[in-house]
Amino acid sequence: MPKKKSPKPSSHNTSIANKIISDIKKISGRKVLNLEEIRKGHQMAEDLEASVASDKELARLDPLHAMYVFALNRLDILAAQLTQLPACHKLFSALAAADDIYMPSFPPMSPVTRSYFSCWSFLDFEVGNYKESLAKIAIRISQALSSHQNLITLYQRMQESRMGLYVHQGTKKKRIILKELITEKEFNCISPSGYIGTSGELWFARIFPEPFPDRSFGYSVVFTTPYVIGKVEKGFFKNTGILDEWQLFFERTLGKTGETDRIKTYEQFMKYGLRRHYWNEYIFKSYANYTDHVVYLTGIPDRPETLPHAD
Repeated sequence: MPKKKSPKPSSHNTSIANKIISDIKKISGRKVLNLEEIRKGHQMAEDLEASVASDKELARLDPLHAMYVFALNRLDILAAQLTQLPACHKLFSALAAADDIYMPSFPPMSPVTRSYFSCWSFLDFEVGNYKESLAKIAIRISQALSSHQNLITLYQRMQESRMGLYVHQGTKKKRIILKELITEKEFNCISPSGYIGTSGELWFARIFPEPFPDRSFGYSVVFTTPYVIGKVEKGFFKNTGILDEWQLFFERTLGKTGETDRIKTYEQFMKYGLRRHYWNEYIFKSYANYTDHVVYLTGIPDRPETLPHAD
């Protein structure tokens, strides 16, 4: 009895990245997507340090921070090129709607900072059956275009990142020591926002690690403007004293799983929340105050009465 041929995969079951890659030859002749511009931008990353040093804005930044800013800028350029492609309409429509709702900038206009929202948009926001983010699409396209591995590595380190909750452990040689709740991993960090903080604070932040082991930076970078979570008592904001409440929150939210499962559950929860806008909503509802270098939040996500801007 002859074997039945496997059905050809439907276009509906094809990832966004695959759709773009399969059409690259067709697209290259159109003005919709300027592949030459993308290649040109990626070639600039071939000598990453030289590219960063030659840019006046980037040259003023810490070297590790500058590398990630460079990569995020390249990702932004690629996203602009992909905007008009039919395969990306769903992705960009949803991101545009989120931009309208949260108006990312900086307090007092919006507590959702541009650095936080850019990372969420490119790295955490996913659509489709294949759960694709812009960074995942960029990695696939960069590999198809034979982009330099250094840039792809930066994209990968960024994609692997997530927001986390960290307890400030003090400073050492102008570096901030942050210890994450649940995973208990410790990070030696710089904070480009200029906020150093004090021991005992609870930080809600995204940390990018050193991407190239052979460069030996010896530290990580708090890429987003730090959110410090505290509590309001008698009308005054206290930047410590809420740690126990967050420990109880994780007991309720993560459940009593095994140690390994608990860490994995926590990591997934911090990247994606319980729903698409979970962490965006928390920031919006928990906003308490700010300075030029830090944004202060208060309250627990599952206790609306503790959130100053809850419905």
